[in-house]
Amino acid sequence: MKKLVVLFALVTFAFVIQSSGKLNYVTIGDKTYFSNAVKVGISNVRIGTEDGMTVKAPLNKVDSYMVDGKLFERLPLICYDGNVKGTELLELIAFRNGLRLYKYYPGKTGKDLGCCFYDESNLKAMFYIYKEGKLYLRVNEDNAQTVFPFFGIEFQSGI
Repeated sequence: MKKLVVLFALVTFAFVIQSSGKLNYVTIGDKTYFSNAVKVGISNVRIGTEDGMTVKAPLNKVDSYMVDGKLFERLPLICYDGNVKGTELLELIAFRNGLRLYKYYPGKTGKDLGCCFYDESNLKAMFYIYKEGKLYLRVNEDNAQTVFPFFGIEFQSGI
């Protein structure tokens, strides 16, 4: 719970600061690195520090990061059958009334995790709604026509 409160405060701070410029940061455990030089790779993240040093960390240790205005948070990835497949970094797309809509690209795992849609980049993506860090709803063909407009997103048919 304490971690969730700190993360919420960071996200709120990030949105306030973002209006005056791009804020990049990476949170690993209890440490947050703020930097204009954050590079996210396939398996690692590199953070340039103010003193000219570079911090490198594996992505599986990163709890959250924001780069170029896109926020990613580590959350449990849950398949259509309800099984937890570990945690992944999901992109926050929108939030409303305490609900947060996240996007995940299933190509990373290569597993059939359920219903996919095409995103604005024409890539296969899965969408999840979380409330207070817990899965609230998986977006599928049955609920997509109401979920996406609720968050102000144009509905696109699934695959």
